[in-house]
Amino acid sequence: MKNKKSDTLVPVRLMLNTAIGLALCSGAWAHEANQLPQLPTVTVIGEKVSEFGMSIDGKNLSSRRLATNDTATLLDGVPGISLYSGGGVSSLPAINGLADDRLKITVDGMSITSACPNHMNPALSYIDPAALSQINVYAGIVPVSQGGDSIGGAIAVKSTPPLFAKANEGIKTSGNFTAFERSNGDVNGVSLQANAATENFSIGYTGNTVDAENYKDGKGKEVAASRYKVRNNALKFATVSGQDLWTLALGWQDIPFQGYPNQSMDMTSNKSFSINASYAGSFNWGTVDARAFRQHVRHKMDVLSDKAAAAGFPVADSYMPMDTDAVDLGYSIIATAPLNESQIVRFGHEFHRYTLNDWWPPLVGSMGMAPNTFWNVNGGRRDRLALFSELDTKLSNKLSTQLGARVERVAMNTGKVQGYYEADAPFGDAYQTDSATFNTKDHKRNDVNWDLTASARYLNNSSATYDSGFSRKTRSPNMHERYTWSNEAMMAGLMNNWFGDLNSYVGNLNLKPEVAYSFKANADWHDAEHRDWQVKMSPFYTYVKDYINAVPNTSTNPYNMSGILGRQSLTFANQNAYLYGVDVSGKKLLGKAYGEWTILASLSYTRGKTTNGENLYNIMPLNSRLVIEHTLGSWSNTLETVLVGAKDKLNAVRAEQGTAGYSVANYRTSYKLNSSVKFDAGIDNVFNRQYDLPLGGLEYVSANMTNAPRPLRAMGRSVNIGISISY
Repeated sequence: MKNKKSDTLVPVRLMLNTAIGLALCSGAWAHEANQLPQLPTVTVIGEKVSEFGMSIDGKNLSSRRLATNDTATLLDGVPGISLYSGGGVSSLPAINGLADDRLKITVDGMSITSACPNHMNPALSYIDPAALSQINVYAGIVPVSQGGDSIGGAIAVKSTPPLFAKANEGIKTSGNFTAFERSNGDVNGVSLQANAATENFSIGYTGNTVDAENYKDGKGKEVAASRYKVRNNALKFATVSGQDLWTLALGWQDIPFQGYPNQSMDMTSNKSFSINASYAGSFNWGTVDARAFRQHVRHKMDVLSDKAAAAGFPVADSYMPMDTDAVDLGYSIIATAPLNESQIVRFGHEFHRYTLNDWWPPLVGSMGMAPNTFWNVNGGRRDRLALFSELDTKLSNKLSTQLGARVERVAMNTGKVQGYYEADAPFGDAYQTDSATFNTKDHKRNDVNWDLTASARYLNNSSATYDSGFSRKTRSPNMHERYTWSNEAMMAGLMNNWFGDLNSYVGNLNLKPEVAYSFKANADWHDAEHRDWQVKMSPFYTYVKDYINAVPNTSTNPYNMSGILGRQSLTFANQNAYLYGVDVSGKKLLGKAYGEWTILASLSYTRGKTTNGENLYNIMPLNSRLVIEHTLGSWSNTLETVLVGAKDKLNAVRAEQGTAGYSVANYRTSYKLNSSVKFDAGIDNVFNRQYDLPLGGLEYVSANMTNAPRPLRAMGRSVNIGISISY
């Protein structure tokens, strides 16, 4: 059963037709690229992407925007990165097998926590691809200045920077309008950017809206609860004076709904408001970057009507309401200065506070979800206080190093909890003993964590660069890993699951922080001009002490059982684990017959196990990608083939299900009519292949007490079109 789209949304087909007509009939909107307003020159000392980092921007970013509103999926195709499937805008990225909270993910410098017990609102879901200007990815070996409380890597996304007019130019205006439509799921949306600036002051707005129905697989069958609706808005003010840049950004999001095929619940509302203030200044001794931010989120979950119908639930207005109220706030100060001609030092201080209330209102008339409010996390608080220092040294024209150290104090606490009912309810003692036991314990936890990073780069010659690095990284448990308390598995435990495996989970107050020791190397061979060919190889090894894994829940709670065939009740526990693998990529210029032709290829392999021989959960199987790019003047084309092996290294404790290998082809094309107007089109899954997602988890509607769930099906063919007009 599908919901009608909002009557207030102007049909995107009409917008597309109107925009195309205006673009073709008028060249007055065109401005030469060199007339666009630019930021004043601000000297920043020592700012760079580290040896094991890469930056995605410009053409590489814009070419993927048409096919997605899920910012995380813009990283698809980066060697070593894979994606856990979530909602339409909420995939969870993994770097070399480590995902979600094990990565440090920031949005314009803000640390944003997944407040939902199903992690339906991860950091990257708060910024649309239309608002992005750059993504920096640090795989495995992460500079300590890029953040702590993570062990797998870092992803830092940046929105479009403020624009200023040139000297004596007066008020300068610019902007962009984009409209698109994707056939599979009847997805349509628009985005708008508008800027007005003088030489010293700038104001900019970015907004987007997108509506999507349920998508269909390669056989034309609908995947229930995959629909979504998203509204994002951001307003940015900036002023520059000499070498000082001040920025204030306000952001607000409204997601009326977002379906989750691989969860028992769906998002029925997500409203957020953020304030992000920053300062960047240059002095005669170096630079200072400072930031303060606050984001407030009100998040709600229930079961969408089409999922309820597919699962055979009786018609109802509500099935299991769940509410979350969370706040992220913090600040950071980083000072960078040269010690001498060959050394740069960087000092920093950060604070991040995360508060969480996670409660489930009683369902009136229900025997099992009343009369009390269920408190999953009550008055949760998690404070991180950090100091760090980095030293960049150029030892010679060929050899440079980076050394960094970071120390953090993580303090956590929560209040008392309660279940839906007491022991005299019709279902007996499902909650009372667990809540009473939890409430008598001391919930305060204090972790002192420290990180070390050492890396080196050797420029052998103009055609070869070699990197090596070691890091010790630490992550404290998140709020739900430590503080979820109910062993009732058929309902409460199933709600605390951000893995998509439909098992039930309960927290563990005694969890220790994870400590990862990582070694990584990188060899980059290329032609001297970085134009004709390139081959890169990056082997890695990570040992994680006290890896937070899942083990069988042995609680004697009478309802410590799953209501889904083959699923289990699990609890979090520390184990030791290791991961290793290699990422290989390369490219070659083929020639210039009828345009320029380039071939690109990549291959990634990751293996993860505990030291007792158990396979780690949701590790991407061997996968490769072959891409042919063609450009002819203003016309560009990309043909991509993705090959993924069978997932057969499975985690037995979570009853992980395997998936077959597959191959899928995608095509994208783009044409710039002039400097202002660009047309995009593409076909995802050209041959309409039917396959299951290896990191997609399991479909909730396919399961019950007599049927085991099946892996989540991938999207079938989708034809995508769009137009972008800049002025």
